[in-house]
Amino acid sequence: MVNGTRKEPARGGFNGDAALRVLVVDPSPEMRQLLQQALSAEPMQVYVASGPTEALAMLPVVTPHLILTELVFPDHDGFRFCQQLRAATSSPILVISAARSNQDIVRAFDMGADDFIPKPFALIELQARMQAHLRRQAWQGHQRALTYYADDHLVIDLNLQEVRVRGQRVRLSRIEYRLLACLLQHAGRVVRHETLLQAGWEDQGWDPHYLKLYIRHLRNKIEPDPSRPRYIVTVWGVGYRFCPHPSKASSQPQDFQEVEP
Repeated sequence: MVNGTRKEPARGGFNGDAALRVLVVDPSPEMRQLLQQALSAEPMQVYVASGPTEALAMLPVVTPHLILTELVFPDHDGFRFCQQLRAATSSPILVISAARSNQDIVRAFDMGADDFIPKPFALIELQARMQAHLRRQAWQGHQRALTYYADDHLVIDLNLQEVRVRGQRVRLSRIEYRLLACLLQHAGRVVRHETLLQAGWEDQGWDPHYLKLYIRHLRNKIEPDPSRPRYIVTVWGVGYRFCPHPSKASSQPQDFQEVEP
């Protein structure tokens, strides 16, 4: 059973935005109720799930801005669940868990968690951490679509309609370029198959298998290792996501020298 709670905007809190959605995943009914009641005092919608199976089914429907999850589940691997969440969403994942060893904490981060809060915890600390992560997230729905991306391997400039790998221009077909542009403009977010089909073929009724074929061609042209893609990542059963590498990337055009092929 999915429980959603929405409150009218309160003073202070999370920037006065009543559209904020939070997904709480915990096997304990008491913990789910506690977090739902506490967070619903803020201007947000709180959804709860008892475990990974329910949460993953809810994810594409709820599209949460932030996820709070336990690691310890009776019938599921919580670390694997973190990995599945990270593959499906770029929203912050905060682990709130009774598992508190250094090994557990490090592994949770390795699997995609953005923060780790051991139980028991202070509610005021949780709220402060949520605010910090949401500020960093900069409200994905309010972010400007990227038109330029560059790192030490790949440059994409939609204004110039140009793609370079290791400094050399890459020739893309019209459909390949449309797909890459759509993914870049939604960088960090999952783009559904239907959206990519619309972008690539303008709703001409193409078979979805063509999308898989063109994504493979695109990976062969831009990925360092197409068999282990780092830019265009598959989200099984949903779509694809362009994964920028912020530590090495620029979102502003840079001067570069022309490299002849």
